[in-house]
Amino acid sequence: MGKVLMGKVSMGTSIVNTIKVIAVLAVAVFFLNGCATMSAEECVTADWRAIGYEDGAAGQTVAMLGKRRQACADHGVRPDTEAYRAGRAEGLTLYCTEMRGFRIGRAGGTYGGVCPRDLEDDFLAGYESGREIYQAQRAVNDVASAIRSAHNEREHLLDDITEMSAHLVSDEATKEERIELLADIARLKTRHTELGFEIEDMEYELALREAAFHEIQLRSPYR
Repeated sequence: MGKVLMGKVSMGTSIVNTIKVIAVLAVAVFFLNGCATMSAEECVTADWRAIGYEDGAAGQTVAMLGKRRQACADHGVRPDTEAYRAGRAEGLTLYCTEMRGFRIGRAGGTYGGVCPRDLEDDFLAGYESGREIYQAQRAVNDVASAIRSAHNEREHLLDDITEMSAHLVSDEATKEERIELLADIARLKTRHTELGFEIEDMEYELALREAAFHEIQLRSPYR
């Protein structure tokens, strides 16, 4: 029975490791594509208008054309610049919308200034609204993280105080050690008390930031 169980565990671990490898390979492929890596066959058979459309829809800057040109130059192929630019302009109409701007801002993404003037105002309206929510949520997360850190520090202080107190009353402690331990314990207790006050202040700040976050969410027209 034990061998069967161990076999199942081993098989499960193997599957998990395989999934991890596949995930790593997928990420690698993504970054290779993002760097405009193109094979000789891809350069020769490329539909440059379609490629431009995909880059535009992804919000890529025109500098991506330069990367693709360099990639294909290694294979002796020159891209159809006119077709690429026409496709990219079409793709940007899909990217440069209020809702896309909101989603990018909400996720903490950056804007590369790619939208044409007639579309940029709408995109930026959504982007700035999303960015405001993102920053408000980040402020909440930062304070919450600081509170957790303070609680963890208090717990560690209590552990140290307990350990020092045990050594203080032991027969092994010398007079000099006891004097030093008493001073250290007093210092740790003071810090423990200070942290308690700091946590109270941070919890108040957290409540304020959470209220601000919810208010911004309710005010946003892109919820």
